[in-house]
Parts: sequence; C-alpha cells; structure tokens
Amino acid sequence: MTMAPDRSGRKDSARRAAVLTAVSVLLLSITASTQPTPAGPVPLREGLLVDQARGVAYVMTPAGGIAAVDLASGATRWTTSAAAKPLALVGNVLVSQVEPRTVTNRLELVGLNTAVAGTPAVRVRGTTELPGVRVAVGETLEGKFAASARGADGNVVVGWSFAPVPRSGMPPDPEATPQAAARAGSKTAGAVTMNLSTGAVKQTGIDAAAPPAAPRGALPAAERIPAAPSAQYESADGRHVLASERVGDDAVWDKYQWTVYDRATRQQIGQMRTHVSFAPFVVRNSILIYETTPYARRGATPEPAKLRGVNLTTGQEAWSVPVREVVWRGPIPG
Repeated sequence: MTMAPDRSGRKDSARRAAVLTAVSVLLLSITASTQPTPAGPVPLREGLLVDQARGVAYVMTPAGGIAAVDLASGATRWTTSAAAKPLALVGNVLVSQVEPRTVTNRLELVGLNTAVAGTPAVRVRGTTELPGVRVAVGETLEGKFAASARGADGNVVVGWSFAPVPRSGMPPDPEATPQAAARAGSKTAGAVTMNLSTGAVKQTGIDAAAPPAAPRGALPAAERIPAAPSAQYESADGRHVLASERVGDDAVWDKYQWTVYDRATRQQIGQMRTHVSFAPFVVRNSILIYETTPYARRGATPEPAKLRGVNLTTGQEAWSVPVREVVWRGPIPG
C-alpha cells in the first residue's frame, strides 16, 4: 500500500523554520542596534571631531587653526586662528586648545561660539599652569602632550597627560591617556575644570578626567556579519560595520576593498577601494568619512594627511581636505 505524503507535517516544519529564521534575524538586529552609541560628536582621532547631527567635522588645519568641514561636500564652512585643536563640543561651545608660541607649561583653553553663522567668536577663555609639563597640541621633540574633554554641569573637564621622550630618543607612547599616565612613573597626568561662563580654571582629581573614547576596532566573532569577509570593524559611532578584504597584490595601490554595512539591519550600503586595510570611520548619508596619513607614490606628488569623503553609492571619492596631525614625523635625535 502506498502511503500519501504528509503535507501537513511538511508545512509545519516549514513554518517552524521560517519562524526560527525570523527570530534569529530579529535577535541579530536587536543586538546590533543596542550597541552603545556615543552621544554627540565622535573623535576619529585626537584633534578630529565628527558631528553628524550638524553635518560637520572640526579639524586641525595645516596652517595651525581649526576648520569646520561640511561632511556632504568637503567645503569649509569656517576657519579660525583663535585655537589650534578641537577637544569637545559642549552644547554650542567648541572647547579647543590654543597652541603655545613658546616653550611653556601654560595650558590655554577657549570656548568658541558655534551657535551663529560664520567664523565663531571666542566666548570664554581660561588658562592654568601645569608644573613640570611641556604643553603642546601634539608630539614634539620633548614629548607628547595629550588632552581630552567632556561637558559636565555647565563646565568642561579636561584631562591631560605628558609623556616625555625617553633619553634613548624613542618617541613617546602614541596612546598616552591621563588614566594610563597616572599609572606610569615617567609620565605626568592630571585634570582641570573650566567654567564655561567665566573661564575660571581649577585643578580637579584625575578620576574626573574625561575618559578617552572607547576604541572602535575589530568586531568579535559573535557580532560579525556572516556573509562578509572575516576582517570586520565597527565605526566610530558604532552604527556601521566595515568588512575589509585584500583583493590585490603589492603591484596594486588600492589593494583593499571595503564593504560597508548598516549594523542594525545588516544591509550592505556600498563598497570602495583604498590602499589601507582599515582606518577609523563614520558614515553619514552614504558618505564614508575617514582619514589617511601622509604617503608617497612613485611618480606622484606626496600626499599630506587628509580627511576624505567617499560616496558609497559610486565607490568614488567625493572630496578630501588636508588636515594637521598630532604625531611627530620629523627626525628623532639619537
């Protein structure tokens, strides 16, 4: 006797499989979308802030000032020589560090009013002395001075550290932070609070210092997108995933292909080619924003450090602007 196929059982199995698949996708989406997302502007690195809400990046200019760069076009909205290094945006006040003109231990901070159109005026200014420290906006032959900031109850808390160059001539630790410096005998660290109304600056405890932004790097295996190349990284704001794959040998300059996904939906946004395997990035309206450090190609003009915007719809660069670095790239005395 021939048995009739059990169609109802097959249908039930198909329904269960569909439900399980839907639940898995939902859980993956929830996991991705609930990842911590920094509030306000995010740093791509020290001295380079990206404010997605306002559609602008605050960068250090090669000339020694600060510029506001439009994230859609790369156009400069404004520049100022009133300060050299953006630290944090507190409301409409861009808290920035003034570059010393002489060797000094004097830390000078300004708050730039970004609420009005055009070049921002200095709204508040504060100074303080840091004994035994060589204040600068980046690495020098004497060492590395680093600063980070955050808003706190109408004030701004600025954490700082100074790592002197060892006598061997080796450069200072590029990842120096106030917290790390406090644990190292050869480094000096501290924190100050500036009142954003009066400019008054006072010393505060190192524990109150602004913690550095959590580094955005390689994703753990459990959070990766299964169908993408295994080398995957999260964006500086935690909203996107970049899968990097080497697709060319050393004879090819742009040997890496980046594929970018929305982290919550896991949908592919676009692709691009570049010569670096990874760089900190954010995505705004299909424009991927990242920085390249200086490089030189045979037969071509050397390229300075640049902030770049790439259209992920076409894979083509939409704009680029030169920016100033905080690392020392000159000769190191022996």
